[in-house]
Amino acid sequence: MDALSVKALKPTFYGYRRLLISGVWMALLATRGFAQSISGYVLDENNDPVPFANVFVKELSNGTAADGQGHYYLSVDPGVYNLVFSSVGYQTKSVQVIIKDQPVTRNVALQSSSVQLNEVVVKSNRKDPAYEIIQHVIDNKAKFLSQIKSSRAKVYVRATETGDVKKKKAVRDETDELDKKGPPVDPLAEAKKKEQARLESINMVEMQLVLNYEAPDKYKEERTGYKLYGRPDGLFIPVFSEADFNFYRNLVQLKGIAEVPVISPVSKFAILSYKYKLEDMVREGNQFVYKIKVTPRKTGDATCKGYLYINDQTWNINRLELSLDKGGLKFYDAFTIHQTYQHIEGDVWIPNRQEFTYETKAGARSFKGNTVWVHSDYQRDYSFPPKFFGNEVSVITREAYQRDSSYWKSTRPEPLTPDQQRVVSYRDSVEAARSNQAYLDSMETKFNKITVGEVLYSGIGFRKEAKKSNIYFSPLLSLVNFEVIGGFRLGPYVSYFRKFENGRVLHTSGSFNVGLKNRDWQGNFNVWTRYHPYRLGDASLRAGRSFYSVNSFDAYLNQLRISNFILHDFVDAFHRIELFNGFYLSTDLGFHDRRSVQDYDRTSFLNRVIEEDDPLVFQNYQALISNVRVSYTPQQKFMTEPNQKVVLGSQFPTFSVSHRKGWKGVLASDIDFDYIDFSIEQNLLLGTLGNSKYALTAGKFVNTRDLRYVDLKRFRQSDPYLYSDPLHSFQLLDTSLVATNWFFEFHYLHHFNGALVNNLPLIKKTKIRTVVGAGAMWIRESSYRHEELFGGVERVFKLGARRRLRIGVYGVLAQSNYSAPKTGFKISFDIIDTWKREWSY
Repeated sequence: MDALSVKALKPTFYGYRRLLISGVWMALLATRGFAQSISGYVLDENNDPVPFANVFVKELSNGTAADGQGHYYLSVDPGVYNLVFSSVGYQTKSVQVIIKDQPVTRNVALQSSSVQLNEVVVKSNRKDPAYEIIQHVIDNKAKFLSQIKSSRAKVYVRATETGDVKKKKAVRDETDELDKKGPPVDPLAEAKKKEQARLESINMVEMQLVLNYEAPDKYKEERTGYKLYGRPDGLFIPVFSEADFNFYRNLVQLKGIAEVPVISPVSKFAILSYKYKLEDMVREGNQFVYKIKVTPRKTGDATCKGYLYINDQTWNINRLELSLDKGGLKFYDAFTIHQTYQHIEGDVWIPNRQEFTYETKAGARSFKGNTVWVHSDYQRDYSFPPKFFGNEVSVITREAYQRDSSYWKSTRPEPLTPDQQRVVSYRDSVEAARSNQAYLDSMETKFNKITVGEVLYSGIGFRKEAKKSNIYFSPLLSLVNFEVIGGFRLGPYVSYFRKFENGRVLHTSGSFNVGLKNRDWQGNFNVWTRYHPYRLGDASLRAGRSFYSVNSFDAYLNQLRISNFILHDFVDAFHRIELFNGFYLSTDLGFHDRRSVQDYDRTSFLNRVIEEDDPLVFQNYQALISNVRVSYTPQQKFMTEPNQKVVLGSQFPTFSVSHRKGWKGVLASDIDFDYIDFSIEQNLLLGTLGNSKYALTAGKFVNTRDLRYVDLKRFRQSDPYLYSDPLHSFQLLDTSLVATNWFFEFHYLHHFNGALVNNLPLIKKTKIRTVVGAGAMWIRESSYRHEELFGGVERVFKLGARRRLRIGVYGVLAQSNYSAPKTGFKISFDIIDTWKREWSY
């Protein structure tokens, strides 16, 4: 077969290794005085060598493999044997050989199989037989994807992270040691201190769960054991959907790890993205396994590199070791996936062990992590009761947190490393000490001790360990605040926080301040509570007096203008709860006594920077306003923990409807209006092309009998150079706008996540990303129309081990029916949310 011709190949290291091993076996067997050899070449119909051909001896249930030149060697006792010769792309051939008291030479010719590959694969096969092996996997992967209809298994998860600091070598000066006053340093105590510091830098989690699965994408975790040693911040502890790296799929999703999915090395068109090289063929029991090196044709965020191990004849994955490209990773500087498959029955193999190794660097510090998933008690075609699977994808019981050391010793399928054993012992001893009342009292006393630094700039706190509560008083430096109206104000701030054992949270705060110029007082009191953690039930009450920004979302310079402020006394009540999964009801009711600030001395240093304008002038009036908002996200996935519900998101849009009303005559309220709006928002994952987000809003005032200026629907004026949230504002809107009748607003944003620059090596090295977007608006009453397009580049910078700053530069083109087309440039700054692992936009 010409596609597998290896005339030009030189003997490989593996060929030499096999010859060496065969020679050793021949020497050992020769000492017995009975063994003889059989050797020869495996050739194709063109008399070319067939490299790495399999040679199997039926009677011995054993065999060998030819080297890179097609040469094979066997040492056997005299007798009659049936030798089976096979190789990728060739028909299997059986040959009977009689071994007597002399060595036997037997060359065997194999006929090409009828397997037809597409043109690009045949061309590649001329380079290496690995291409045809990969094509066999691709041809069979549909079968492997559909083999498991349902399953249930126990899974043990262990995640470990070690922090390390590169230290400069210090030259020890013995004379300096002698000149120091006091007793010499105790080397044993110093070593113990260093060991404790090292163990403190190691964090670990152990978890035991039952994983339930039903094809194609239903799953539910039942977490029955959970133990944390240290902090979980840098540990990779995914739910199943975040660790379901099924490389039989064309695209492998990397949720929370990378910006884009990775193209599988056995995807339908993998040949266009990867190069392959057959590096070895080994016999593992009765199974021949090909070791294939995978290399991207072009380095890109959507590709990986490493090794695939493929089973001969069945053409399925035996195991793999693949590393992701650094450029596409969100938090990590390196991330490698290891998978090992287990033979169940027939040609059914399942991944029974996954291991993830990852690393993050920040200056002189580096953090190395390792997470393993080990499956056991696997039950194929498990029968689940009706409605077993739903939107709850993970549940952890209170008992899971109470497992003792004997439980973990009995459930670990893999022993702890010596370091991990030390961490468990050290953390358990620390936990025992910290649960002691004397220790808690000492820590409370230490925390509650007042220092000069706290009084001046960090604030004074008093903690109650038993109640998990904290009282905070603001420092002296924060007593001075600045307001647009009247300038500097002076006053304190105090807060109280408590978290209860059942997961409920209470937070209260209050402030009082006096204007230095107007000698007027202001202040507020707030109470917020999460009273129902499972249904995300929140309630709050606010009351006080303050300057109120009429358009708090306006351009930054506009927010510094006097005309944007009024004075109001207020009482606001708010409530939010999830009525059923994904369906939220929010209500708030506020009573405001609104006044003009025309009688205030409004001068400050801002008058020198911003041109002073006139304040809003109106007669005092009262406003009672209610707001009801309903939002629904279909098929919202979530986790249930003992004291809370954790929302994981959905692939569907979020639909919202809201109604805002001004109540005439109730509590002497003077206003009378009704406003409604409708909105849709969604985040779309588009594979290797990146991800898109869009937001659409439409609304109007259906009643304007007494609609005041403060309550109008407003649209934000753009800032001169700063890029604002592209999903809720425009970049080149040159004035603030209002609407009382129908309006329509649409925003779209697409991050290519490297899709456009991956094929440009020089640009890719800069680590920039491309982004495009668009916006449109229509206001009926003024017949105003605005459209804009923008595109730009963004780059992510490290602020530490896990914090990231994204800086972007954009060009914008906009037009409206009241102005000619115009262009502008913007710059943005965005810090990633380390909890959600998402950017703001």
